[in-house]
Amino acid sequence: MSQPPLDGEGLTVDPGDPVDPVDAADPIDAAGQLGTSRTRRALTAAAAARDRAIAQFVAVLVPVIRATRLPLLIVVLIPSVLAVLVMVFALARPGPDDWFWVVLAAVGLVPAGWLALRRRQLLAVADDRDVLTAALFGLVTGRELWAQLIDNVTVGRVGAAVARRSRPLRVLGGLWRGVRAAGVLAAFAASDQLAPLTPLRLRGIWLLVLSCLLAGAVLGLAVLIAGLSYLLGA
Repeated sequence: MSQPPLDGEGLTVDPGDPVDPVDAADPIDAAGQLGTSRTRRALTAAAAARDRAIAQFVAVLVPVIRATRLPLLIVVLIPSVLAVLVMVFALARPGPDDWFWVVLAAVGLVPAGWLALRRRQLLAVADDRDVLTAALFGLVTGRELWAQLIDNVTVGRVGAAVARRSRPLRVLGGLWRGVRAAGVLAAFAASDQLAPLTPLRLRGIWLLVLSCLLAGAVLGLAVLIAGLSYLLGA
């Protein structure tokens, strides 16, 4: 015996047939529209909050970076000036040990030159706020990350003004304190504009500062010895 056809079996849909619109009076359709609207508003609000946090982060970060201009310059000049003085004394007093003083001065210039390069790269980050902001907008991250970075830069409730007046290098050194976002760090490292802000670069600046101070101490002693030798005609 043949069975009666099931509902809809063997039917074809004509592309020209009209499609029933969503009925706003239907509770099910209205609930779907309301849920979509709420989701869209939530996403828009989250994006707006993130953008405001990024703008605030740039506003507090740029002054701190610019405040490192003079301290880093002084650190660069300490071994550089002393190295030049060592060379001057060595060349003004010809002798068999001249090569030693020249090599010592050249070695002292290495950390100074390296720190000068890192200083220029760091200050380039703060040259144009719009470029920095655009680079940060390219990172798809939540507001929580930027809030943590803002708190690190402003030293909690102390404020960015105090931070940039007192210890900008130390503030930058703690930029990533409490942040565990490997993807964001990789994105920073991959960007030429943001790479100077990575933990590795910031720790490198600290090491170069210490190296320059150590080189300055050694070169200062060398200047004293070479100067006395020159004055005494030894």
